[in-house]
Amino acid sequence: MPRISPPGGAVDWPEAEGVLGVVGVAPWATIEFCRVFYQSIDASKDWHFPRVVLDINTKIPSRGRHLQLGETDPSSAIAATIAELASMGATVAVVVCNTAHILYDRWAHSAPIPVLDIIDETLRCALERGANRVTPLVAASLAAHDLYGKRAEALGLSCHRLEPREQDLINALIAGIKISGRVAAESETALHAMLERLRVGGVDTVVGGCTELSVLDVHCDRVDLEFVDSNLALARAALGRLGVPAEIIRHGRLA
Repeated sequence: MPRISPPGGAVDWPEAEGVLGVVGVAPWATIEFCRVFYQSIDASKDWHFPRVVLDINTKIPSRGRHLQLGETDPSSAIAATIAELASMGATVAVVVCNTAHILYDRWAHSAPIPVLDIIDETLRCALERGANRVTPLVAASLAAHDLYGKRAEALGLSCHRLEPREQDLINALIAGIKISGRVAAESETALHAMLERLRVGGVDTVVGGCTELSVLDVHCDRVDLEFVDSNLALARAALGRLGVPAEIIRHGRLA
């Protein structure tokens, strides 16, 4: 793909601005990542947005089925996708899937370009927003590995893990959101009751540690819980690494 240099004058952008390569595995989550990525840029012209090379490949083997059932390891497919994105001009890559980061060292270690770690970026965002006691909402495989919990505590955060019945609810929510892109109406009562229990129990911040769970922002707001979205944290971190001018990067919550 062509490398286009800024012509200068009215149509201009930083010469050293990078290109983002996005590995998408779930359509709705990847579309949500792109939404918050672009909404985080205060642009008035098309060329103010950085270039993005995107591959939404739903055929990459299931991360959960590999980890839970021993099926095909997706790591080689993810690594090959990152390399292909780099060959197309990407200078920084992201993988829009929290569970895949259990296998991060397998597909990021030898990558030809830097690959951001969604878990590190999300917890860094939680710290910056004043979190003290967090609860990660994650898919089953990530919950079993306790990756968010261990890293949160290593950063000095207190972490409350979900009870098994609460994890079952989150698993069901994720499955539904993968299909429809939203929380099913019949699940809202149980979700709000769980969030209220977390708040009463001293949790101040919910970490949306699954890219499908970006839609929980409004639900957490209703019970006065801070919500840190892994998609938004990854998008903002990517903008910083790409060298997008700081003055056009929006911070805080999006509409």
